[in-house]
Amino acid sequence: MSLLLRDSNTDKARFVIDAVRNKGEAARSEMIALLCDIDPFLSEHLGLM
Repeated sequence: MSLLLRDSNTDKARFVIDAVRNKGEAARSEMIALLCDIDPFLSEHLGLM
């Protein structure tokens, strides 16, 4: 993966996380629940489960 593409993906992920964080606790909880359903391994690694 090229450095430019990786930086772009990182920026997109950061944007989504920041946007959800600014929406409040309900949005954060929903995002965590969806992430746990979609990728249990990552969620466990991040300490979300």
